[in-house]
Amino acid sequence: MNSSTLTAPLLATALVLATACASAPAPIASPVRDQDSGAPPPPVASGGEILRLGPDHQDFKRPRPTDEACLGEALRRAPGAAGVENKVRFAVLRDGSLARFSYLEPVTDEQRVAIEVAFTSCPWNPGLDPEGHPVAVWVIQPVRVLAPPPSPYL
Repeated sequence: MNSSTLTAPLLATALVLATACASAPAPIASPVRDQDSGAPPPPVASGGEILRLGPDHQDFKRPRPTDEACLGEALRRAPGAAGVENKVRFAVLRDGSLARFSYLEPVTDEQRVAIEVAFTSCPWNPGLDPEGHPVAVWVIQPVRVLAPPPSPYL
């Protein structure tokens, strides 16, 4: 068996993969800007720009959980969230869904999953522009989940 016999199938496979990757359709989404870094992050499901509300947006309504107690209860019930103290940054999209979580301080995978499950288990009202139309908005939420006290019976 010579080297051309082995090389030909590999080249054919590489050509098929390159052609498939080059001809794959690009995802359809509106442009999104990350206003902190200026770099274009991956598109979000509902499309559109994610706003970072500041002094220029005083007429906007900020996104909020529909039930204020839901988030606290969900975090207290999340087993991996005990002892977490961090700031969570995420986007509340126009449909009220949450996306693109990031953390100020490092978190373990268990804590990340617990926090994101707790946040997404609560329904959210999206931000509203001055005309009352839903808009996607960045939220920075402090999270502090105290570790449960030790049991007196152990």
